[in-house]
Amino acid sequence: MWAEGPYGSLTAARRSRGTVLLIAGGAGITPLRALFETLPGAGRDLTLLYRARTAEDLALREELEAIADDRGAQLLYAVDGPDVRRPSITAGMLRRILPDIARHDVDVCGRQGLAVESYAALRETAVPDRRIHHESFAS
Repeated sequence: MWAEGPYGSLTAARRSRGTVLLIAGGAGITPLRALFETLPGAGRDLTLLYRARTAEDLALREELEAIADDRGAQLLYAVDGPDVRRPSITAGMLRRILPDIARHDVDVCGRQGLAVESYAALRETAVPDRRIHHESFAS
């Protein structure tokens, strides 16, 4: 049996900015849920973007909504459309939801495809590599 990770890249200790974006997909919601609840900040200082295939696949949805309400944090969903079209995470989309995205720390957790797509979009928005933290799951 071989086991790897997690590598500790998704912790509050890695935070260097006052604003944080968390991007989760699938099982990646688990560690980001903990950060969403415990990271300092409120309002637009803390945003969770959660991607899933269907609304029914949004694990921990009620908990996340309660945390967002309690903290005044922003919770956004990117769910596939009725035509099964997956919403892309692009630089334009990130700038629409967070015009100051380049000033954020970003934590990404999910499958490798989500990490690759998110990283490319974040680099295009000028988020420096040192402020992008991720854990990926093999598919």
